[in-house]
Amino acid sequence: MIQAYLMLLIILLFVFCLGTVIGSFLNVVILRAFSGESIVLPPSKCPKCNNKLKWWHNIPILSYILLRGKCYYCHEKISIQYPIIEFITGVLFVLVFIRYGLMPDTLFAFAIVSILVVLAVTDIKEQIVFDKHTYALIFIGLLYNLIITGFIVWNQAFNTISGFQLTKDWILNNPLTLSIFGLILGAVIMEIAARIGNLIAGERAFGEGDTYIAAGLGAALGWQNIILVIILSIILQVLCLMPMFIKKQLTNRHYGTVISFVLLIIMTVAYLFIQHKTTLFNNDLILYSAILAEVLLAAVTCINIIKGLKNKDELTYLPFGPALAFAGIIVLLVNVSIPLF
Repeated sequence: MIQAYLMLLIILLFVFCLGTVIGSFLNVVILRAFSGESIVLPPSKCPKCNNKLKWWHNIPILSYILLRGKCYYCHEKISIQYPIIEFITGVLFVLVFIRYGLMPDTLFAFAIVSILVVLAVTDIKEQIVFDKHTYALIFIGLLYNLIITGFIVWNQAFNTISGFQLTKDWILNNPLTLSIFGLILGAVIMEIAARIGNLIAGERAFGEGDTYIAAGLGAALGWQNIILVIILSIILQVLCLMPMFIKKQLTNRHYGTVISFVLLIIMTVAYLFIQHKTTLFNNDLILYSAILAEVLLAAVTCINIIKGLKNKDELTYLPFGPALAFAGIIVLLVNVSIPLF
């Protein structure tokens, strides 16, 4: 038993180290997305003095500690972003591995998590979402579900007595179709919300980059999951603004908004629990009724967030991309609605 736990600990440590190495690469991707340089060439260098870094300057987390957060050559401070992204990526890789184990699917989950980290950081740093990163998310989501659908067809064609049968139900519910529906639905929901922002606040509620992120998450997780991702992202966005949000609503006596938000949180937690622990949602009527109720409550909360566009100085507005990315990671790890991984 002790040997088994020791082996598991060694494996998790290896996965964490792998994650930190990928995190180090993600820092390069993030930095060079802004500079326009290739992620391959030139080799790693100090952004201040441009000196080429030695191999031991690039050891994730450890190099930052050994160098005391300063460049070896010019002694300028190194951004704390580097070890933070490396550590976060390492932790996320461990969580993904614990959730999915030694399966080929885990590699796709690693890729999706990595892209979401990049998208979140670029949006936080400069409120910029690069198209090439969202396109990569969409591509990986569609590719994975295409591969899974191909395996399903292969297994049914060669490993079953009746062989593969192309039915209406199969066409509508195979992973690739659900992925395409998710891509479209994610983009449509975000665009509708963005245009509502034009009506309420005179400008888009969300940037075009957020639409692409939602489309990519829909492609990776399917249409039911993208609805949950968007609802969770709204909750996360409001949680970041909770003190100001609650104070503003109570001061203006918008008690209905506060109540709707609390109910939204309760219903989302209940949805996750019921979907993951029971078979209640096997009944389509109950499932779609629950989804509709969540969407309506989320819409009420979302409208109040959009109104904050008029008063950005009052901290009622934040980039929405990080909330979408974090919500996507949560759903990926919990894996509630559609077992794609």
